[in-house]
Amino acid sequence: MDESPAVTGLLSILSALLGVLTVFLSYTWSFLYFLLYLLVSPLVYLGHGLLSIALFPVQILLKFEAFLTFVTCAVVTGATVGLCLYLAEDSLSQVLRLQSSIEMSPLTELAESKDSSFDWESKMFLSSTILEEEENSHDSQDSR
Repeated sequence: MDESPAVTGLLSILSALLGVLTVFLSYTWSFLYFLLYLLVSPLVYLGHGLLSIALFPVQILLKFEAFLTFVTCAVVTGATVGLCLYLAEDSLSQVLRLQSSIEMSPLTELAESKDSSFDWESKMFLSSTILEEEENSHDSQDSR
């Protein structure tokens, strides 16, 4: 199969045009890419700087990773053991039908034992010695 010289010439012209078009498009793309890179690179550096500033606390926490892991495990273990002990004590007291003894806390006892009839305002600004207080207490006992 012989190709005619017209077809060969047409193919060589099309090949040359395609080559020129490819080179033109590649240079155009390269120029547009370079222009876009120049316009966007300050934003990229700014974003990188802001991201590093925002992640600075995380970088500090990563330095204490082992300690934080230990503390987290200790807290979770303590809470789990405490909850298990509470549930075991509660179910055991229900099985054995034990009444929980309600004791008054020391703060509650102090609050309830406070004498509300004592006049603090009359004693607040008076200064007296021990001897004067004893005399006052003897006088009040004699008047009864």
